[in-house]
Amino acid sequence: MTQTCQNCKKEFQIEQEDLQFYERINVPPPTWCPECRMMRRMTFRNSRTFYFSSVQDLDSPVFSYFSNKFTSKVYSNKYWWSDKWDAIEYGKDYDFNKPFFEQFKDLNYEVPFCANYNTSSINSDYCGNVYGLKNCYMLFNSGYSENCLYGTDVLHSQFCIDISHIKNCSFSMELQDCEKCYQCFFSKNCKECTNIFFSENLINCNNCFGCINLKHKSYCIFNKQYSKDLYFKTIEEFKQGSYQNLITIKNKINALRLKYPFKYIHGIHNVNITGDYIDYSKNSKNCFISRDLENSAYSQFVLFGKSFNSYDITNAGGEMCYEIMGSIGYKSKFMWDSATKDLKEGLIGLTYCMRCFDSFNLFGCVGLRNKEYCILNKQYTKEEYESLVPKIIQHMNDMSYIDKKGRIYKYGEFFPSELSPFCYNETIAQEYFPKTKEEAISEGYNWKEPEEKNIIPDIKTEDLPDNIKDVDESIIGKIIQCEHSKIKEDGTLDPTCNEMCTRGFKIIKQELDFYKRMNLPIPRLCPNCRHFQRLKQRNPLKLWHRKCECQGTHGQNPNNPNTYQNQTIHFHQNNPCPNEFETSYPPESPAIVYCEECYNKEVV
Repeated sequence: MTQTCQNCKKEFQIEQEDLQFYERINVPPPTWCPECRMMRRMTFRNSRTFYFSSVQDLDSPVFSYFSNKFTSKVYSNKYWWSDKWDAIEYGKDYDFNKPFFEQFKDLNYEVPFCANYNTSSINSDYCGNVYGLKNCYMLFNSGYSENCLYGTDVLHSQFCIDISHIKNCSFSMELQDCEKCYQCFFSKNCKECTNIFFSENLINCNNCFGCINLKHKSYCIFNKQYSKDLYFKTIEEFKQGSYQNLITIKNKINALRLKYPFKYIHGIHNVNITGDYIDYSKNSKNCFISRDLENSAYSQFVLFGKSFNSYDITNAGGEMCYEIMGSIGYKSKFMWDSATKDLKEGLIGLTYCMRCFDSFNLFGCVGLRNKEYCILNKQYTKEEYESLVPKIIQHMNDMSYIDKKGRIYKYGEFFPSELSPFCYNETIAQEYFPKTKEEAISEGYNWKEPEEKNIIPDIKTEDLPDNIKDVDESIIGKIIQCEHSKIKEDGTLDPTCNEMCTRGFKIIKQELDFYKRMNLPIPRLCPNCRHFQRLKQRNPLKLWHRKCECQGTHGQNPNNPNTYQNQTIHFHQNNPCPNEFETSYPPESPAIVYCEECYNKEVV
């Protein structure tokens, strides 16, 4: 069926298998398109905007999602998880004279918030949405890692800096979408590699510099084979400790990459999937930056647990789930920052719940733990619960919530963005769908003005030593101007970008020791701006239908002046490849995009 999106007003298709899924979990078809649904969920995820602010249970400020201007109660992480309070005390009777979401909003802001989810971590106070960390700093959405700094989606890694979506990596810097890499730097989409620099799409390689699309190779520089001795002699000439040399090398590799073909999708060990940056998945469509998916669709950042038979889940995992954000669920739908138990057959998880854990059969609840059969945090018997829930669902359809842009919320819609405790520019929505203040407000989102920070830099960007050898420990703790900020007449810093710029940043000792050990220069951008630069190197979370650009003997993209000469004969001989696919490379991209068959012929 064809539907017109309530939000963007564009038409989108709902396939037969989608309708079967919605019928199976007893929800109506969505009224928002997949991209707008994804963006709506993202407005509930504060990933990188943190404050030092007061909490109810401590005298000193803590690292928190919420600034001091936030009006609801906020507890420290330790107190929120303790038995010293119980959210059941905030229970309410359901009011059939008010829309459900109005009642839920009131409850949500009455129940205390947790300052920052940080569980089972040691010496990692300045990290958010994390668990099982040790000696980490400014790490987000990560787990089971040690001595890692400035990263997102980091799992089972050690001694890494400035990383995004990595697993089982160590002693590395500036990696993105990498797995099982050791001493690798300024590289992306690499697997099982050691001692590589400025490279992309490498598998099981070691000692490679500035290389593209290699497998099982050693001692290569810009895709040219060297002897072992000549390799090490040559890379010494690049003087990697120099920031200016670093920029020169990055520009050279960016030009080089346009001379080689790219596979239409990033991922390994997949069967029958569409999307991008997907590993170890099957029978899933339109999914991104995820692994271990099966029979799932329209999902992103499924990294911390397997997902089966689930649609529209973000930063989540589970089985038989729909429209959940930052959660682990089983037979759950419309859920934020929550987790259900491993339920027995016949039981149901959470529906329209926030910040609820280890519970089941909850509807419209906030902050509950180890509870069952509750509605708006009020306890009911099993019979009362099962009788009342269908009436509430009917009431949600009869008395719908209408947001300030006139969008209608009946049963089957995720929470309106108006219910998020975060403003648009505090969330990952700003990372993947950046908007100006004017754009966000015009589209009905809240916007947070930057809090006044009279930051005066101790060191201007232009005054930083070019080479790490010229940097001593006196730099530790000093405020360094972010290159994306300008110095105003009063000497304070003001950002010139739309990238959550912190204006200034500091170098900590753990970080400086790493740069010295690895002979790497001091960065010129603050951690948030560095994060955004990595994001720009990824393809969009969107698919386009395209044809393979292998022309038979060569590959050619009309947006690229380079022509790639094929090294082998492909199945289509000298004729253009007939294969078509869904890819995240936009039509205007200069990348030469090959289907999997043509790509493997050139790279294997």
